[in-house]
Amino acid sequence: MKQIALDTWLNDGANTALPQLLCVFTDEPLFATQAADLYRQRLKKQTDYQRQIVEVDRQFDPQEFLSLFAEASLFGDVSLVDLRINQPKLGKEAAEALAKAAQWIAAGDTGHYLLVNAPKLNKTQEKSAGFAELLTKGTEIACRPVGADTLPGWIAQAAKRKGVQLNRETCSWLAEKTEGNLLVAHQTIEKLALEHQGAVDIEQVQGMVANSARFNVFDLGGSLLAGDARRITRMMEGLEAEGEAPTLVLWALQEEIRAIRDTQQAMRRGMSLSDACRQNRIWGQRQNHIAAALKRHNPGSLQKLTAWCYAAEKTIKGMKQGNPWTLFEIIGLGVAGIEPPELWTS
Repeated sequence: MKQIALDTWLNDGANTALPQLLCVFTDEPLFATQAADLYRQRLKKQTDYQRQIVEVDRQFDPQEFLSLFAEASLFGDVSLVDLRINQPKLGKEAAEALAKAAQWIAAGDTGHYLLVNAPKLNKTQEKSAGFAELLTKGTEIACRPVGADTLPGWIAQAAKRKGVQLNRETCSWLAEKTEGNLLVAHQTIEKLALEHQGAVDIEQVQGMVANSARFNVFDLGGSLLAGDARRITRMMEGLEAEGEAPTLVLWALQEEIRAIRDTQQAMRRGMSLSDACRQNRIWGQRQNHIAAALKRHNPGSLQKLTAWCYAAEKTIKGMKQGNPWTLFEIIGLGVAGIEPPELWTS
């Protein structure tokens, strides 16, 4: 198994050979997006590929999936099979299909490329059918978690890639302000880079954050965990009116659902609430509300909310009809304790 650290991939990716099979296993949406975007950009420089998005869900057809590697693409160009796996557990037929595709690529029996995005795997899952072949035959982008201690350094590196230099005090302030939400921190750096290059002091960063939209994703997490239904509704309306990116709002919702789920699981293993929060990068105001959120939810309710998030993601991507903001409000109120309706399947 070949591994490339995410930082190395983002900083020096152009200096490494482009693998034909790339795996990104992470629970952090920002990392998954960064790694996959760079892979597609580099492949685009090599060839005018055709992108085939395939999701491993109940409608997954193993034979149809394998046919993408067996057939020549239109006009003789290569295809990129962009594979999305939403659960780190594969059925027998899906596992066999993934293993066969990995074997074809390793043997040089296909000229097509495979990009795999899936949740973080544990040691058992890494050795399971399908995933074991992907890891053995392909290259994995190693996405190491960012904790409270390492977040300021991560912010400094992310800003440096955008041409912005932040000192230690500024990075620590931004880490505390974003409360561990990497996508929000990244979004702030993106906005900062549009206005400034080179050294930027803490006053400039604080001023930019203070002058941002009246409703912002910085404040959404606390309202979700606190169960403030009225404020959630008001914020969703404000975020939509002010043109906030739907992908960022969906990420914020998923982050709080994941925080509740992971904290519950840690406590079931015997961990204290404070230790579970520390392990799952929950600090600041979020720690003050997580205990109440834990009482409102069980694995079943969290699974239902995750299904709604999946539907919202499809709506954003145009794969499903509907208004994502309507779904965001349903999800947000669901986190607050108002049970969402049954999810439609059409």
